[in-house]
This record gives sequence, C-alpha cells and structure tokens, in this order.
Amino acid sequence: MTQEQLIGQIMSHSRDIAALWESSKSAHKRIDESDRLANGIHKLAANIETLALQVKLLTQRMDSTVERMEKSLKSQGERIGAVEGAGKAGERHEQIISALTRKVEALEREPSIKWKAFVSQMLAILAAVVAGIVLTRLLGAEYYHYLYRYGG
Repeated sequence: MTQEQLIGQIMSHSRDIAALWESSKSAHKRIDESDRLANGIHKLAANIETLALQVKLLTQRMDSTVERMEKSLKSQGERIGAVEGAGKAGERHEQIISALTRKVEALEREPSIKWKAFVSQMLAILAAVVAGIVLTRLLGAEYYHYLYRYGG
C-alpha cells in the first residue's frame, strides 16, 4: 500500500471519526434533554400527589363541618320546638325559611341583573358607534361632494 493510499484511508477514517463524534454529541444532548424532561415530570407527579392529598383532607374537613352544622341545626330546631310549641315553631320556621329563600333568590339574581345591564350598555355603545360611523361616512361624503361641486 502506498503512502497516498494510507493518507487517503486515514483521512477517510478521520471524517468517519468526526461524524461519529458529532453524532455522539447530538445523542448526549438528547439524553440530557430527556433527563431534564423526566425530572420535570417527576416533580409534576409529586406536586399532583400533594394536591390530591390536600383536596382529600379539605373534603374530609368540609364533610365533618357539614355534619356538625347539621347536628347544630337539628338541636337548635329541637330547642325552638320545645320552647315555642310545635305549631308556633313550625309556622315560624316556615316564615324564616321563606324569608331566607327570598333573600337567596335575590342574591342569585343580582349578578344576572348586573350582567344584563352591562350587556345592554355595551350593545347601546356598539349601536352608537356604528351609527356614528355610518353618519360620518354619509355626511362626510355629502360634504366632500358639496365641496367638489361648488368648490368651496
């Protein structure tokens, strides 16, 4: 084998080695990115697990609070019934429930009323803007036509 052939093979091997080196660097970058993504997913999973536990604890606390409130209301109802008598207490409870129902319904309607008023105002503003644009174009066209025709 001649010296030129050896140099040619060495150059060919050098190019192959350089290509392999670049491929290796690219693969390492992808592996590093995969590691970063895996760590991010692990942290996300840990956070979700923590949130799930917090939701579970919150639900348990809410359930116990509702139970305490129901017991309290029941005992208060029993005390009121014992003091006022069954007929008066029942009638009074109905009045209280009716008044509370009206108040709750009024509170529920309030955002709806405000939203309807807001939408109504926005539609009025939109109509005024459209009318203003139309009038401006019509009157503007008439004005420019007048200026064109009479020069002045």
